[in-house]
Amino acid sequence: MGSTFAIMLSAAISLFPPGEGPAPDPGEADLSALVSLNRGDHGPLVEHLQVRLTNSGFRPGAIDGIFARDTYQAVLAFEKLHGLERDGVFEPEDWDLLGAPTSVRARSEADRIEIDLEAQVLYVVKDNAVEAVVGISSGNGGTYTNSAGRTSIAKTPEGRYSFYLERNYNHRSYLGTMYKPYYFYGGYAIHGSPSVPGYPASHGCVRVTNNDMDFLRTEFELGMPVYLYGERTENPAGITARPSVAIAA
Repeated sequence: MGSTFAIMLSAAISLFPPGEGPAPDPGEADLSALVSLNRGDHGPLVEHLQVRLTNSGFRPGAIDGIFARDTYQAVLAFEKLHGLERDGVFEPEDWDLLGAPTSVRARSEADRIEIDLEAQVLYVVKDNAVEAVVGISSGNGGTYTNSAGRTSIAKTPEGRYSFYLERNYNHRSYLGTMYKPYYFYGGYAIHGSPSVPGYPASHGCVRVTNNDMDFLRTEFELGMPVYLYGERTENPAGITARPSVAIAA
């Protein structure tokens, strides 16, 4: 554990429930001895978590030491990626996992989007390295009435597609409002939503938070390949790419 990290943790920690005293100063203690972090928490330890999440490719929002919505969604994406309980609570034993690199399979296209429907995460891949990991919510497998009045199954399509249409505004469809959608197949799109839970909940589109959608639009391009897999098909065969996201010191 480096000296910078030790100095950070030796500062006074204002992370404690209302009416209770501060958590003990961990100083040089192992991270596994620290407390759980949850929405509403604040202080240097939350700030350190935000730095580590950012360095590992997640998107916790401003580095301000406040565990709010964006940090919650970043922790949820972290839990999805590693197969943990999807409750948005960062546990002391999670610190070691946060330092683990994320890898994808090498393909012919250098820049692409990959969506693992089983894990419920989206990868932004540039030069065969994962630059960002974003939590999603995809088709829930239930039934709904489509625009033709017929019963459809809420499944997200799997395979290789590419972006062919985008809308830089709230697009209203018969199923609801989609925030700045990018379409990859028929009426299926990646779009922002105020509801991105830890489980599949959509009619078939890929939901991300509105903040994540604003970020993703800076990475998306029309014609960019989009790979979806994980529920009915495995990740297409290939060679494992080099470790991708930066590892915090």
